[in-house]
This record gives sequence, C-alpha cells and structure tokens, in this order.
Amino acid sequence: MKFRITVLLLLTFTIITYTQPKWKPGKAAEVDLELFHTTQTANFPTTESLKEGSFMYEISHRFLPSIKDGYDALYGLDGPARIRFALGYGITDHLMVTLARSNNTDNLDLQIKQRVLQLANNSAPLVISAQGGISWNTEVPPNIDRNRLDADNFQFYGQLILNTMLFDKKLGIGIVPSYLYNSFIYAVEKQYSFTLGLYAQYYFNRMWSVWIEYNPTIAGYRGRIRLDEKGKSYNSLTIGFDIETGGHIFHLLITNNARLNPSQFLVGADRSANEDMWRIGFGILRYF
Repeated sequence: MKFRITVLLLLTFTIITYTQPKWKPGKAAEVDLELFHTTQTANFPTTESLKEGSFMYEISHRFLPSIKDGYDALYGLDGPARIRFALGYGITDHLMVTLARSNNTDNLDLQIKQRVLQLANNSAPLVISAQGGISWNTEVPPNIDRNRLDADNFQFYGQLILNTMLFDKKLGIGIVPSYLYNSFIYAVEKQYSFTLGLYAQYYFNRMWSVWIEYNPTIAGYRGRIRLDEKGKSYNSLTIGFDIETGGHIFHLLITNNARLNPSQFLVGADRSANEDMWRIGFGILRYF
C-alpha cells in the first residue's frame, strides 16, 4: 500500500509538470507573480524559481550544542555543527533543479521544483509550485551489512507549495504539505512521514524581514534518522530574521531542529522546543 501511495505521488507530480499550459505565439505572456524574495526559506521551498540560466549557492549551519550551554560552549557556536551545501540552476523561468549535500549521514539530495499555477489578486495573490526529490545516504555504519548503492539508502519526497502575500506585500504566507518515503533507512519495514509545513515572513523593507516556521508531523514516522540517535523526534520550530543585500540573503535563526536536507528535516526535530533546547543556526544564499 505504501509503495502504491509513493507511485501515485510521483505520477501526480509528473502529470502536473508536463501538462502546464504552454504560451502560444501571438499571445502576451502573463507576468510572473513574485511574492517571496528568495527561492527558499531557512528550511522550506517557496514558489519562487531561478530565472533561466541563473544559479543559486547555499551554505547553512545548525550548531548542535544548545544556547543554554552558555559561555563555555559560546552558546553553541563552538560546535560541532550540521552543514549543508547546495547549488541550484534555473532550467527555465518556472523550473529549477538543486543538488545539495549534508554532512549528516553524508546525505546527497537532488530536487526539482516546477511552478504550477498563479492567480493574480490585489488582496491575496496565490502561487502554487510542486517539488520532488531523491536523497542518497552515502555513509554506511561499519556494523551494517550494506553497501552505498543499496536501495535502502535512498529516500523520496514530494512537496506541494502554496504562497500568498498579504497587507500590501508585507506578509508572506507559505503552506507546504510534504510526504517522505523511507523515513528511517535502517527500519526493517519502509516508513513514511507526512508533515504540514507552515511559515510566515514579514518584510519591513527590501533589506530586513522576520519570520517563523513550524513543521508538525501529521502522520507516519517521527523518530531517529541515525542508529546512534535515541528517542523520538519532535515538531520543528524555527524563528529568525533575514538580511538581504547585494545578491546575498542571510538567514540568522534559532531552532530545535539541527537536520538540514529535506529527507532529514521532514522526520522532525531531534530536540523538544518546550525544553529550552534551542540552537543557533544560519544560512547564506547567493544568487548569480
């Protein structure tokens, strides 16, 4: 049954991608709605895409010690840290691809995002995009009888992205229902996770904005992603602000989730936000 659900999601995404209306010669092209300033928030995709032939580079850190460890750990900045590197490319103005790597299980991630629909409205414009991806966990523990190319090391996910902008283009709202297949790669039976990502970002001006993200697990697996982790996972909560300058976007944040690539982040946070286990994190996006 789970395999059928996965196949159905992949087929739906393929149909959406290849059945978009094509612009016909002699008709004026619709002006693209641009709601958010970036192609992604700290942890979620937005409906924005790279322009054809353009690139995006990302580097993100999530420090593992908590802020409450105090000055002896420099409030977490002494590390260690989870790190993600990513490179995105605009295939068309509505279609982009991103390749990323996280040092958590040496996770390689390939994702593709397609703008599906946009509805212009002065009060609440709406843009919908779809994103799908595959992750490959290339780090195999020495006590596991498995090689890197084993099918159990691969994970698949799909996300529907809905964005709108309210209050005279000041408040951006995002909803991202997400489905992850093979949530825990060491489980005997394949697991899945379904989450409902939510985010809001308020723009004071072109340079400064504040935002909040929340990703509750609605159904499925919500536990560890590594064999050496203990306990269950928790709903992810992240609060931060952005600085935008000279083609760079800087995310500065606190979070209870140190996991970065989608197949890891979607499983949930490894610490509870209710127990003062916040960490410092940051991300840098460069568009060129």
